[in-house]
This record gives sequence, C-alpha cells and structure tokens, in this order.
Amino acid sequence: MHLILLWALVALIGHAECKCSLAPIVNNERSIAYVCTHGDLNDLDEVSSEADWIEFTVSRIHLISDNAFWRFKNLRRLSFYNCHINFIGPNAFSGLNRLEWLIFHGTKINVIKTDWFRPLTNLRKLILDRCGLVHIESDVFRMLPRLEVLGLRDNDLNCLPIEELSYLQNLKTVRIDGNPWLCECQQKLNKYFRSRSIVQEMECLRQINICKKYQCMTPIGVPILSSVPVAQQFYNFNKEHMMIHRNEFQTNVLTSLNRLPDKTTWIQISGLIIDTLPKYIFFRFGNSLKSLDLNDCRINMIENGAFAGLHKLQRLSLIGNRLPILSTNWFRDLTNLQQLILQRNEIEQIERNSLWHMRDTLRYLDIRDNLLQCIAIEELAELKKLERLDAMNNPWLCSCRNNLQNFLTQKNIGFEINTGRCNENENEILDNNSNWNQQQTTVQNTLITTGKIHWTSFEDTIKQTNISILKPPLLSPPSEIHIETSEPPIYTGTCYPEKSDEKSRSIYTCRGITSIEELNLIPSTTHTIRVILSNIKKLPENTFTRFDGYLSRLEFRDCGIERIESRAFSNLHNLEYLSLRNNQLEYINADMVQGIYNLRYLDVSHNNIYRITNDVFDQLPYLINLDISENNINCIGVEYMAHKLRYLSSLDVSNNPWSCLCGTKLAEFLNERGIKYDKTLFLLKEDCYSSFKSDIVTDSPIPVTTNIPLSNETIEGSCTIHEDTTGIRYRCIDGNLLLLQSIPSNVIAIEFNEGHLPRLPSESFSKFINLQELVIRNSGLTIIEHGAFNNLNKLKNLTIQDNPLEMIESSWFNLENLERLDLRGNSIKYIESGSFRYLNQLKYLNLEGNDLKCIFTSDLNDMRNVYIIEFSGNPLKWRCRVELEQFLEARKIRFIKIENSCEGKKLVRNLLLQNKTDGSFDCPSECSAAINIDRYLSILFILPILITLIY
Repeated sequence: MHLILLWALVALIGHAECKCSLAPIVNNERSIAYVCTHGDLNDLDEVSSEADWIEFTVSRIHLISDNAFWRFKNLRRLSFYNCHINFIGPNAFSGLNRLEWLIFHGTKINVIKTDWFRPLTNLRKLILDRCGLVHIESDVFRMLPRLEVLGLRDNDLNCLPIEELSYLQNLKTVRIDGNPWLCECQQKLNKYFRSRSIVQEMECLRQINICKKYQCMTPIGVPILSSVPVAQQFYNFNKEHMMIHRNEFQTNVLTSLNRLPDKTTWIQISGLIIDTLPKYIFFRFGNSLKSLDLNDCRINMIENGAFAGLHKLQRLSLIGNRLPILSTNWFRDLTNLQQLILQRNEIEQIERNSLWHMRDTLRYLDIRDNLLQCIAIEELAELKKLERLDAMNNPWLCSCRNNLQNFLTQKNIGFEINTGRCNENENEILDNNSNWNQQQTTVQNTLITTGKIHWTSFEDTIKQTNISILKPPLLSPPSEIHIETSEPPIYTGTCYPEKSDEKSRSIYTCRGITSIEELNLIPSTTHTIRVILSNIKKLPENTFTRFDGYLSRLEFRDCGIERIESRAFSNLHNLEYLSLRNNQLEYINADMVQGIYNLRYLDVSHNNIYRITNDVFDQLPYLINLDISENNINCIGVEYMAHKLRYLSSLDVSNNPWSCLCGTKLAEFLNERGIKYDKTLFLLKEDCYSSFKSDIVTDSPIPVTTNIPLSNETIEGSCTIHEDTTGIRYRCIDGNLLLLQSIPSNVIAIEFNEGHLPRLPSESFSKFINLQELVIRNSGLTIIEHGAFNNLNKLKNLTIQDNPLEMIESSWFNLENLERLDLRGNSIKYIESGSFRYLNQLKYLNLEGNDLKCIFTSDLNDMRNVYIIEFSGNPLKWRCRVELEQFLEARKIRFIKIENSCEGKKLVRNLLLQNKTDGSFDCPSECSAAINIDRYLSILFILPILITLIY
C-alpha cells in the first residue's frame, strides 16, 4: 500500500511541468546556469537568486512584466528561445546591471524599444534573430555603449537609423542578413561597417560551403511628384493627385485607416479632430506611402514614432494644427523626405537637429504662418539639398531675419520671407501676430468633428502613371513533352496502386490531391500509403481508423500539412513507419501521435517545428529512428527522451537552432548512446562558449559521400522515345545519371521522372548541344555542381520540379537563350545574388511551392524580358511580399496576387497594444501561473495525507 502511494506521489509531481533545472556548463566554468523548458516566468521561483545564466526555451511567456528579474542581481546571461514573447514591460529588465548577454531567438517582439535597455549598461552581446522585427526605435543604440556583438538576422527590417550606430563605439560584429533591406540603406550600412572595421557575419549553408550574400530591395522609381520646379510643386501636387485618386470617405475616428490597403501611396486627412497622433499609426504603409497630408486636424501632440517606418515618404504636410515646438524625434525615419510643409501650426520653436535626419534629401521647406521669431542658421546648413524656403507671416526678429536672408542668398536657396517691419527684441508684440491668431481661430471654429480621408492605392498610381515597358508578345504556355510510351502514366490529382510486394500487400500512391477524403477510395487492406506533392492543410480525427490491422507504412511528403487533430492516427496498431517530411507543422504533441504505439520510424524533418512535448515519447516507446532535422527546435526534453526511448539508436537533430545549454544536454545524450551526428550542423556556437566546439562534440562528423557514379554502378531505369518533325525526345523513368550515356547526343528533349539524381556533376549534359527542353522531376536532386548545364546553348525550357533542392547558386544558369524556368515544388530557401543575371531571354519564371521567406527585387532586375513570375506557396515575410508585388506591378509583370490585407493590420494592432502592458493585461499561456498553482496546491494537499498514511 505504501509503495502504491509513493508511486502516486511521484507520478503527481512528475506531471507538474514548467520547472527549471540546473544545466551542465562546458569547460568546467564556474557558472550557475538554469534551463527553463515549456514554462513561464512563475518558474523563476525555483531558480536560485545566485544564478548568473537563465535560459527559457520553448515557452509561451507572452508578457515579461516589470521587475520580472529583480532578485537576480548576479545575472550575466539571459536567453529566450521560441518563447512567443509578444509584450515586454518598460522596466522588465530593471536591476540587471551586470547583464552581459541578452538573446531573443524565435519570438514575436516586432519592435525593439528604448526603455527595455536603460538598466542594461553593461550589455555586450545582443541577439535578436528571427524575432519578426519590423522596427527598432532610434534611441536604442544610445543605451548600449559597451555592446560588442549585435545580431538582427532573419527579421523583417528594411532600414536602420545609421547615424545612431555611432553610439556603439565598441561594436565589433554584426549579423544582419536575411532582412529585406532597402538597397540604399544597405549600401550605407556596408559603408559604415567598413569604415569602422566591423565584421559582418553571414549565414552559411554548410552542407555546400556557401555563405549567403546580402541582398536588397531595389527602389521601384514610380514618379509620384510633379516634374515642375520645386517652388511650384506644392501648389500643383494636390491637383495632380485629385486627377489620380478616386477613393474617399468621411469618418470621426483615426482608426478608420484600417480600411486602407497596405499598399497606399497617398493619404490626406482633413478636418478630423486628432488631439494626439499616436506612434506607429502609419507604420503598415511604410512600404509604399510617398505623400501624407494632415490638414486642419487640431493636432496638439505628436508621439515619438508617429511617422516610424515611413522610409519612402517624400512629402509630409502638417497644416492647421497646434504644435508650438517642432520635436527632434518626429522625423527620424523620414530619410527620403523631399518636401516638408508646416503651415499654420503655431510653431514657436524648432528644436536643434529636428531636420537633421532629412539633411540629404529635403528640397523644400514651408514654415509659413507660424509664430517663429528665429531659426538657427546651423539647422538649415545641415540641409545639403535644400532648394527653397517659404517663411512668410512669422514674427521674425530683425537680426535673425537678416542673417537668414544672407545665408539663403549665399547658398543660392530660393526663399520668400517677410519684408518691412520686424521685431527688434523678443518682448515686442506685432499686430500681424494677433491678426494671425484671430484668423486661425476662425478657421478652427468652422471645423466639424467629422473629417475626410482621401487616399490613393499603389495600383491606382500605376494605372495613372505612364510607365512604358517593352514586353514581348504574350506566348502560349510552353507545351509539355509529349512522348508515346508503353509505361503506366504518372497520375495527377488522384490515388493509384503501385506494384505489390512479394507478400501481395498493396501499395498506394496519391499525388496532387487536395482533400484527405480521396483516401477513402483506397482499400482498407492497403499496406503502404504514400501521399506526395499535394495540398492538405489538416489531418482530421480518425482519418485512418479503417486501415487498422493492415497499414504499416504511411507517408505525407510535401503536402503543406499545418495541423494534425487529436487521434488522427488512432487504431493504427501495426504502423511502423510514419513520415511527415517537408510540411508546415509547428509543434508535435501526444494527441497527434496517439494510437501508433508500435511505431519504429518517425520522420518529421523539414517542417517549422519549434516544440516537441515530453508526452510524445510516452506514446512511442519502441521508436528506433527519429528524424527532427531542418526545423526550428531550440530545446527538447533530453532526460525524458532518454528515459522513455530505450531502443532509440538513430537521431538526426541537424540544422536546428539549438540553444547552448539545451544543446549541451543533447550532445551528452548523443555521445552516451553512441549516436553519430555532424558537429558542423549542430549548435549555434556563436551564441555559446568559445570552447564549446572542442569540449562538447567528440564524435567525428558523418562523412559526406558524393553521388557521382562509381565504375561498378549499373545503369538504372528505362527510356521511351518519340520522334517528330522537331527532333528526337526521350522520357526516362526511375533512371540514374548513367542512363544519360545511353541517350544519343542529337536529342532535343530529355525528361527524368521519379529518378535517382541526387547530384548533377559538372558537364552532365555537355554532349547534348541541341537540347531545347530538360525536365528533372521528383528525382531526389539536392546538389547541382558548377557547370552542370554547360554547352546547353540552345536550351529554352528548363524544369527542376519536386526535388529536395534547397538553394539556387549564381553559377548555374549561364543559359542566354532560356525562355522558361520552372522551379516549383522544391525546397528552395535561398536564391544566391546574381543567379538570374545571364537569363536575358527569360520570359517565364516559376518559384511556387518552395520555402522562400523573401524574394529580393534586386535579383529580378537582371531579367529584362520576363513577363510572368509565379511565387505563391512560399512563406514570404510581410515586407517582402508587399515589396515584391509592388515591384512586379510597376514593371507590368504578371503574377497571381496573394490577398492578405489583414497581415499588416494585425501587425500595427500588435504594435499599438504593446503600450498597454500593465498588470491587468490578459496573457493566456499553455503553462500559465493558474495551472501551476493548481498543480502545486494539489501536491500540497495530498502530501500530508500520504505522509500520515506511510507513517
């Protein structure tokens, strides 16, 4: 009885998750390190106040409240991996004066705020990789005087406040690749880093030893301003827009801007009463907005960041407001502003350096009808490109006006300023000043609370702008290769039987299906089901129940699966092999794998998985082989896995961003089990100890074997031939590279289907000098060597489809006559800069169904004749998608439009919501404090009873 009660207590305590535990430290360094997995900030109660390193991994924290780490006075390193943090209080890190490392990886912060870093005066390393960053407040870098390493990799940033980087005097290393930088901003960044000898670390594809080059978003160059002289531009600008736009509505709230599309080029708000212009209110229009008018809105206050992210804005008009002081921080992001109109705003003072951020672009400044007595000559001297200043109807001091006129005359800047009477001293009050106030009051009294919003979309601007781009005549879609064959055809969009094995157990393959219900046509006695290259977003509950007793192998590859419902695989008691490779899964829990108790092999590689819960291992006790490579996993329950998976002998964990402390545990587990792993594809060593490489990883890397045919290799597969008036065509199935030797050199078309071509060596097709069409479909192609397509000078159509190919190299496509390039359905994550520079005749490009997070417009500039680009089915970032669509629309390139208008709106709502992170904020969590308290209370309640019974 006592034994049973003890085990019950252990089981109950074992279910109390969200705990923090001590972690081993490499190289015997004297450090107290804790790893908190699947937890929340309440678990910090379990951590010693003497800890100097705390790492949160795979946790749903959501909110880091003020003073969250106040008792850890010795903390030197703080890390968050895949923690889904959305909100951080302004004083979240107060008291951490000794903190040296702060790492955020795989969170949803979106914006980096200045207040967070005020107490972190000793911070030396700041990593903000994959955090969905769209903006960094300008003063952040002023808070980090000792920073040495800055990581901003793989975010959604398009520019940085470069002048603010000068405050990072100790900066030595930056990692900024994987962002959709504006080309002009990127050039300035590169120039600055070179001048300071700052090292730019680039992410490398280590399997093929290629480092990603920095790419950028090319400016579209759509003319939006009139070409008349700058002195007349303001007067003609509105007339030009009134001819273009046809969109307007009345409103009494500023939040009505949600009705506007992300790609808006001009916004005019007139007569709408706006007491305070909030920060980030125009942020989502930053990809396209070029003109913004706020007229007679009675604005009393403009928050810092109200114009954040408007890096493309060329014209800003603020007329008829109440802004006595022009703040230094308002215009920081307006690095491309050309016209600034500030009429009738009661401006009395322009703070020093208010216009400094526009010094390289501002051409026209209008400060008429204000209360300015003087403006510093030094402020105007910073404006290198200023062409005209309108400054009528201000109560100027005489001495200041004379200096201003002399300066403008000397600099050949056109101006219009008061003549006649002026103020000899600041105490003098002019009659025209009171007259101006009376006029302003009259205007404001006539205003009504309902204002108007006029706007112009990017599409409207393109339609009204005369952009003539020569395009070749539209061609019909290139014909497929038609070959007479006696082989069974490749089925598309259906399920069909394959050859049965020697035990007569059937094998079915489904290709191109769009509904899981199509599996109902498969007999219940089927032994193997393969579903490939299909579009299935969800696997419902009890999908495979009727295959119980027969199904032993199940594959879903390249199907786009995002969700697996509870008990989807229930009752598959004989299933031994399950592959969910190359889908869109984000997590794996016990409900997903319930009912497959006898599973031996599980492949969930090439997904977006960030979390695998411990209870998964309870459901798979006989697992032998587990592949979780190519995901976003930072940490896994190593101790729990080691205890439950006693038969595990093969574990692939490569190409996951393992955190340092969790990676240490995982490496020890692999070493203890004798499981080989490639140390070059394992850990984020730059975010770990410098000695990590020599002390942690002891196994030798897995040898890389090439797939170049050996002399004893035999020819595989078969080809069928078709000859017509154009020439000889070959269609090959299940073939390997040696099969090419049996094909004559005079063919005009070669098609490889379901073949075995993992690598294409150099000169693979050099003998086929007349080849016009080449298709490599579903043949396992992963590596293409330099020169593989040499001598294919007549090639017009190239299709590489449905292969595990992960990148495009710049040396592949030296094919000057290529007209069609189809790369759909691969696993392409990266296009090397300059990959398309030789494709002068290309007319059609297909990149659908890959893993591209960004398609940089600078890569597309080289293809002058392309008129169709297809890119749907890629997980593009918000800015990348908007920039790409605008680029294609401006170039009159056809594409399938992806409507996702809520994307930008959700982002801005999230930014605005960050200002409301008080204690009352509702922050649900998978492992919330309430759940923890309930568990702890249940333990405390039963513990005395059990002790009494045992006694």
